[in-house]
Amino acid sequence: MNNHITFGQITARLREHDLDHAVLALQNGVSIVVSRRGGRIFGPFLPQPEPEESASILWTSSIFSQPDQFGAFLASGDWNLGGERIWMAPEIQYSVHDRSDFWGTLDWPPQVDPGDYALEQLTDSRSRLSQDMTLEAYNIASGNTTLHLERLIQPAADPLRTLRNYDALVEGVLFAGYEHVVTLSESKPNEIMSEAWSLVQLNPGGVLIIPASGQVAFVDYYEPAGALQTTHTDHVRLQITGVHQYKLGFKAAHVFGRMGYFNHFQDGRAYLIVRSFYNNPSRPYTEEPAHLPGWNGYSIHVYNDDGNAGGFGEMECNCQTIGGRTGRSTSTDELMLWLYVGAAEKVREIAVHLLGVSIR
Repeated sequence: MNNHITFGQITARLREHDLDHAVLALQNGVSIVVSRRGGRIFGPFLPQPEPEESASILWTSSIFSQPDQFGAFLASGDWNLGGERIWMAPEIQYSVHDRSDFWGTLDWPPQVDPGDYALEQLTDSRSRLSQDMTLEAYNIASGNTTLHLERLIQPAADPLRTLRNYDALVEGVLFAGYEHVVTLSESKPNEIMSEAWSLVQLNPGGVLIIPASGQVAFVDYYEPAGALQTTHTDHVRLQITGVHQYKLGFKAAHVFGRMGYFNHFQDGRAYLIVRSFYNNPSRPYTEEPAHLPGWNGYSIHVYNDDGNAGGFGEMECNCQTIGGRTGRSTSTDELMLWLYVGAAEKVREIAVHLLGVSIR
């Protein structure tokens, strides 16, 4: 692992600071940790080595390995714990006070993260996070809106399980998956549009695959990805390095609701993380780059850190928009995360089935 933060370190820090959390059992001895603070999902954690020593496959902040500094981190209000989180989009609306000075006025609302979540562990494998938040819109719209966010996390079945060659396909491969059901609602109708926004932080060193039309349109938010991005007739590849900052948005009309991240452990085994979500080009996706007002419609975003925030990548998807001209006051999205671990050739074969792309 590029950032080896273990189940034991994460749960110890959360216990030491009386931060409620739930340990959820997935398939094949794999587990995840759901934290009330920030509404994070950490893991997945493999059953070997011993669970306490199993490292989070998703990128997780090294602050968890520093017990003497963890309290100061919490007091600072820093958001960057790692794992999977849900923020509110559009970022340009809620987190940037002046779009002509993006970096100078970027300020993530604490109502969103760390927020004020309630956490319920419903069963050994099912938990619910919920919170209310009132946010101010600075761009695109103006005024305040009050939102309710509810998130149900539970195991998701292997999408390959009904294939006739399933046993041969997954021989020697470990699978685990979870479903993240995200419901966003507004307290009363207004002109402000909002979206739940899922961000999964990735350990660097791998390639992110986005199945896409050969006409795929994208936009650069910061500096271009350059040679780290290659566009093919049926997909886009992005190298996640954690040393060169870029952020890209991909048009909903050109992507199909799945993306995958292929990487390796130090022992040579490969892993594939697949995100599946409801991609709906008929609905608005309201996120915009700061320098391009009105350029929207992007359902997938990819971020690569330059190392200043910890050296990670992110695969991001936006949920269905509510408020304003949508005519909707509530939306529910089902986000799937599927994990496969095994010999590289076996995992590559699975990627062909789920992404339609040969990873070489």
